[in-house]
Amino acid sequence: MKKAKYEKVMDFYKEYINDNNLTDGEILPSESQVAEHFSFSRDTIRRALDQLEKNGVVYRQRGKGTFYKDPKKVKREKKIAVITTYLSNYIFPQIISGIEEVVSSKHYTLTLANTDNDPDKERKHLKKIINDQVDGLIIEPTKSAVNKLNMDLYQELNNKKIPYVMLNAYYKSLDPSYAIVNDYRGAYKAAQYLLQLGHRNIAGIFKQDDLQGDIRKKGFLAALKDYQVDLDSVEIGSYITSQIASYPYHYTNKLLNKADRPTAVLCYNDEVAISVIQAILDKKLKIPDDLSVIGFDDSFLAASNNVRLTTVRHPKAELGRHAARLLFNMLEIGVEKPRFLYNPELIVRDSCKELKRR
Repeated sequence: MKKAKYEKVMDFYKEYINDNNLTDGEILPSESQVAEHFSFSRDTIRRALDQLEKNGVVYRQRGKGTFYKDPKKVKREKKIAVITTYLSNYIFPQIISGIEEVVSSKHYTLTLANTDNDPDKERKHLKKIINDQVDGLIIEPTKSAVNKLNMDLYQELNNKKIPYVMLNAYYKSLDPSYAIVNDYRGAYKAAQYLLQLGHRNIAGIFKQDDLQGDIRKKGFLAALKDYQVDLDSVEIGSYITSQIASYPYHYTNKLLNKADRPTAVLCYNDEVAISVIQAILDKKLKIPDDLSVIGFDDSFLAASNNVRLTTVRHPKAELGRHAARLLFNMLEIGVEKPRFLYNPELIVRDSCKELKRR
């Protein structure tokens, strides 16, 4: 098939580049020179150059000319990946906003993925990140209390020297960089607050497939032990990710039906606390008059509910910013395994009551 005129011009420029062994940024024959050489119109030459520019072979500067663009010299887009349990739910939008603030200031592209706390999804995303030449990763480990299925991929990140920061929880065996909340201290403080209000019959509801839940439970029990509460008598409910919609509500009903029902409930997070509060209100009981409730995270739920929830503060956007800064400390100045541990404060609102001393 006979070539179009503009295609002949494209071939001319490619041959010129090869025959003259041009290096990146060297100038090419002008439009007028090539038009005269072929006796073609300037429009034809421009059409050829437009296509070459789209193909990444040349670039043009107004008033200066057309230049060779060596594909080997083209800067690769710098990318940071973020994998969290969720993207648009609960406290995650604020965490991601904090990460994005730092990443954009460094002129990196941010890619986001979520796992829904599913190890298979985590595996899929990790494989893609390893194959896509991502510069760095911020990741919240999936089902971190029970999942060891993807350790081989974390090890591959190490082998390929892809820096990563673990968010909210971390695997001790990997000895990674991390940005986390001191969950033990936060739960201890929350339990201690209830104990100082005179509560001794305190129940707890904790998530058991994430490390945060296990650590918060330990902090809760440590406070009770320090106040000489018999741990064998403590009511503790445990749930996994798939039970979040139903378990806290039903477990609270079980507690409320006991003859010696608790006077307070400490919850894994604010989401659980809202379900607990709903179960209490559905029994026509009052908060905090009949039962005190404490959450964790200081999410939007804590202040938007009918009951203003006392809760432990999660730093959210601040933690996201710290995670991103740790990653850039590794990328830009070679800091090995930088870490950030946030010691949370208790935000006291209206959901807890002081008990009268007997």
